[in-house]
Amino acid sequence: MMSQKKQTPNQLLRVLVDTSIIVDVDRGKQDVIELCKQLTSTNSAYISTVSVSEILTGSYLRKDHKNAVKKAEKILSQFHWVDLNGETAKLAAELNAYLITNGQPIEYQDIAIAASCLLENCDILLTENKEHFNRLPNLKNKVLTPKEYHQKNKPPPPPQLQE
Repeated sequence: MMSQKKQTPNQLLRVLVDTSIIVDVDRGKQDVIELCKQLTSTNSAYISTVSVSEILTGSYLRKDHKNAVKKAEKILSQFHWVDLNGETAKLAAELNAYLITNGQPIEYQDIAIAASCLLENCDILLTENKEHFNRLPNLKNKVLTPKEYHQKNKPPPPPQLQE
């Protein structure tokens, strides 16, 4: 069994954001926007090219698609893109077979996003769709909503001054 890597205070968490997080940004959810700004400013934010494709598809389907695509590309360019390559495809197949065998299939896009998170050795998969990703034992304790991320990563309170 692999050991959990410990985070030291100076280490940044590697966070892969799911498509649902970018949708929240597009919808103007201020807490998620601020979290994404924080993650991208520290260079620790990742996104699967599967999510990129999903977001751009939605943008192209809008009536104002030229502006929507431009806006989406600006947001997406701030993340490290994790490509869907042969290694990711193999792990996605393994994860998919596991879920199908256990009678818990999920959308292929979510499986590919999970595989990207695992292969990129991300510490957290940030999503509004925990129910799907929590079906994968490999992601145990790594799947968080933005609210849970904030609760888990609150800065410590300032020290009390003694008189």
